[in-house]
Amino acid sequence: MAQGYAWLPDRRRRSGGKPVHCRLMGKNTVALHGPEAVRFFYDESHIERHGALPGPVLDTLFGRGAVHTLDDRQHRVRKALFMSLLTDRGGLNSLAGHLRAEWDLARQRWAGRDQVVLFDESSLLLTRAVCAWSGVPLNDVGTEEMAHDLVAMVDGFASPGPRHLRARRARSRQEERLSRLVEAVRNGTEEAPANSVLATVAAHRDAEGQPLDPHTAAVEVLNVLRPTVAVTWFLTFAAHALHRWPEHRNPLAAGDAAYARAFAHEVRRFYPFAPFVGGLAADDLLWDGQDIPAGSMVLLDLYGQNHDPDLWPKPYTFDPGRFVGREPDRDELVPQGGGDPATNHRCPGEDVTLTVLETLVPLLAAHHYDVPDQDLSIPLRRMPTAPRSGFVMTPLPPA
Repeated sequence: MAQGYAWLPDRRRRSGGKPVHCRLMGKNTVALHGPEAVRFFYDESHIERHGALPGPVLDTLFGRGAVHTLDDRQHRVRKALFMSLLTDRGGLNSLAGHLRAEWDLARQRWAGRDQVVLFDESSLLLTRAVCAWSGVPLNDVGTEEMAHDLVAMVDGFASPGPRHLRARRARSRQEERLSRLVEAVRNGTEEAPANSVLATVAAHRDAEGQPLDPHTAAVEVLNVLRPTVAVTWFLTFAAHALHRWPEHRNPLAAGDAAYARAFAHEVRRFYPFAPFVGGLAADDLLWDGQDIPAGSMVLLDLYGQNHDPDLWPKPYTFDPGRFVGREPDRDELVPQGGGDPATNHRCPGEDVTLTVLETLVPLLAAHHYDVPDQDLSIPLRRMPTAPRSGFVMTPLPPA
């Protein structure tokens, strides 16, 4: 909590590059690093997720009964639900259409204002877009409450105190609301668009052939909405990068799709988001010549790997060119985990994240605005972090 994102990378440097041993949440813990470690970590015969996530994280970020807490066949059946929703190209194109429409509406709202805070505006824009795409009805008041709650769930998962309490209240409020919505869809008093997230989750059956209980269904609807709105952090980081290195604006504003994808990858590599992921050793394991007893906590160092000079030359230089003309190896770039999303616990929403960034960052690069004096520092002790000011913009008329 004191060192934030630097904790594991610093411990690894002091260990001479060897796995880091410590105690975390009362458990013997070992932290792994590197592409081979990614493959080891995402092998289900090595690492279990059930019981690994602490209650405070479940009660804020993921929800009780979420796909993240399942193993084996239960996990594969639930994961197939998310893969069908979040990786379909037609569905992603539809999401991109909602994003462009909401961007146009947001620009109209900004035109009459002296300043806007991009972080706040992005959360509203993404909430409107993902709820429309998911079939979750909103009204103006509901939009602001939903956006506030979805941001709070992410902002408070890794911190004690008021942020954590806000996150717990936000999750409880939205789980209750969406539970009622799922029940209404099932009894026919609410209509969900065909093939939407809401309709698909409401109709899903688990590994035993049973429908999800309303609470679990609500949790999994939120596990589409929340991570999409969490791209607010990456969008704000993208604006930060465009401000610090304005040479990237022209190719993005010109509509260079390949450059937009490379830029999105580099934003996700360069800027801090998830510090690590964790699980429990399923058996007595051996890694890099060191024993890992069954039941130990095993961490995978995401932030450290994304800044490892052995993988990324000049890792603290922002350079989208490292991804131009090539896709990163699956187990090298790990801002949202590694491995195969179809068969293990890698985030299935990675394509959604890239779709959001590839759609909105070029529109942001082409937008006319000034950046007034403000505190754009990014504190690495705060998790999740963002520019302190939220990135304030002064909208300008079109050139």
